[in-house]
Amino acid sequence: MDRYYKRNEIVNEYSIIKRIGEGRYGIAYLAINDKKEKYVIKQLKKDTIEKTREKLFYEEHILRNLNDYKFPKFISKFKDDDREGYILEYIEGKVFEDLLVADRYEFSKPEIYEIGSQLLEIIEILQNNNVVHRDIRLPNVIIRENKELVLIDFGLARIIDNDRYVKMIDYWFLGDFLIHLHYSSYKETDLPERPWYEELDLKLEEEIFLKKLMGIDGSYQNIEDIKNQLKKIKNIV
Repeated sequence: MDRYYKRNEIVNEYSIIKRIGEGRYGIAYLAINDKKEKYVIKQLKKDTIEKTREKLFYEEHILRNLNDYKFPKFISKFKDDDREGYILEYIEGKVFEDLLVADRYEFSKPEIYEIGSQLLEIIEILQNNNVVHRDIRLPNVIIRENKELVLIDFGLARIIDNDRYVKMIDYWFLGDFLIHLHYSSYKETDLPERPWYEELDLKLEEEIFLKKLMGIDGSYQNIEDIKNQLKKIKNIV
């Protein structure tokens, strides 16, 4: 069983402030150093370490090599008697899950596709580094105050091998992400539940685009085709 850090406990030279998240593979804490600068402590879960230790190096390796403000910086590793993990840059902003669930923010179509463009830029940077993220979901994307996006949580990220770890995985996540944003303004009806492409108010071009990202009706083989189609859609919504 995992032993949680408590407030004011020290990890290396960082003091724990509070727990800010927990997922399948890790527990995240907000911490500060002696200069009151914020950092994230990511404690890896014991069962993850025991079962998949050989895969844990991917997150560290990938983040160390991604030198871009669109991703958190990898600071260092830590290990004490029975806990270990990473220290990462803290990103100020809001995760999209909070915007949709807590704030109930309704995204307009221009906002949705601008977010899509930024996510596509992030995916392109990953591809240029031969990386597929595999977890581009609402809780893993932060929007800063200046509207720029940051992708976090690289626990499932892998090196592209064109076999199991392929580029199209992140295209699917992009489509799923945008569909969730479309649903932010969806009004419930008494009609039986239908597929998203029937429930949402989409132009034909939008429906074709999202279906293709999801691999429902064809699929995109390269990122340039996605960029070109997204540009066309931004001009008609």
